[in-house]
Amino acid sequence: ANLGSRHFVNYTGAVRMQSRGGYESVDADARSDMLVADAPPRNTVCGRRPVALRLLICVSLVSGCVWLLRSKASRRWQGAVGGAGIVQAAEVREGAGHCGRIEHDTEYHGEEISSSHGVHSAEDCCAKCQENPHCRIWSWKSLSGLCKLQTIDSTSRKISKVHLAGVISGLPFTWDAENSIFCYALMQPRSYEQGLLEMQFDKKWSIFACDEYSVVSNETVRLGAGLVTSAIKSNLHCDFGGEFGTALNNDIFLQVWDKIVKEGRWRYNRWTVKADPDTAFFPQRLRVVIAFHSDAGQGLYFNNCKFGLHGPLEILSMRAVARWHAGIEECQHYFNHLCNGACLWGEDMFIDQCLSKKLKVQRVDDWNLVSEPHCANEHWEKCESQHVAFHPFKTQAKYTQCMEKANYGALPMMT
Repeated sequence: ANLGSRHFVNYTGAVRMQSRGGYESVDADARSDMLVADAPPRNTVCGRRPVALRLLICVSLVSGCVWLLRSKASRRWQGAVGGAGIVQAAEVREGAGHCGRIEHDTEYHGEEISSSHGVHSAEDCCAKCQENPHCRIWSWKSLSGLCKLQTIDSTSRKISKVHLAGVISGLPFTWDAENSIFCYALMQPRSYEQGLLEMQFDKKWSIFACDEYSVVSNETVRLGAGLVTSAIKSNLHCDFGGEFGTALNNDIFLQVWDKIVKEGRWRYNRWTVKADPDTAFFPQRLRVVIAFHSDAGQGLYFNNCKFGLHGPLEILSMRAVARWHAGIEECQHYFNHLCNGACLWGEDMFIDQCLSKKLKVQRVDDWNLVSEPHCANEHWEKCESQHVAFHPFKTQAKYTQCMEKANYGALPMMT
């Protein structure tokens, strides 16, 4: 902290250190005392104000990885330091707008999905890749404007690359990050939900601060560059009823989950999160939570309320998503038998009962995930606690006010 430097924490929980004078070495024993100063760039877990990150530094000690970062205009040099202290660096530029990553004079190789001529920029090529859920890497030739969209194996997740002048390649999203998070939302078109999501996308809030994201609707709607909704066949209307008088939206969300699973973005990310458009959600806070939970056995998911899982924020590990989708029919038969017909549950109750009671997926209780009136949280509307999310805020003005009161998800000071 006395080196005149700024320290950041990346998605893996490893330390990034930027010095005004260039590289500085980091002593492993001193890492636990580092503080974050200044507002970090996009794609860090830090908030907008100085926060102590001793907790996350401990995670970095486990991972054994230290990142050195040197900022130079819009480019950055980054390299992993191993036990021998050897740095392997490559010139990487953070993607413009919402693009995940851009690497100059490098061609990525994978299984080609499609190619387009006359694409004007690398950023436009990246946006095309973002719109295709199967596209994992892209390459753009500056002379011809040729844009190649490619996929890679979800198991190995390895990117093959070669040096080639005049070619720019990259990732549409940062799905290759450690403990990467894929987030999605369901949107009613031409409603307050669309306005909220367009605002969030523009400001990179909520699901758009995740490593990868998607929006599902019953129409194909362009919400911004690289973001087009995935359409399902539904009017998105449901009745209210059942024992608790809740929205009987299970059939709708079974279609949504089917779309999400078949598109396959979740296979490249360690966690999948469903967040409602009116949920003020802070992925950087969630990263602290998931850092202490491993996706083992049948997977795991989080129960966010003492009354049972509530739908504004649903968090499943990769294995839990696979188990859930494979066991949906099994759960439907099982609970229809117990209820002597349809159980008249909402999606959140069905997925909670299915995962925990029938499929035996690990259920982790965490009351610090969502603050909302339906979970008997006091002063939820003040957005001043350290919850991962607050719900509901159905106007852009109230949503923005919550973001401001929560300091945009800044992590708490730790003394």
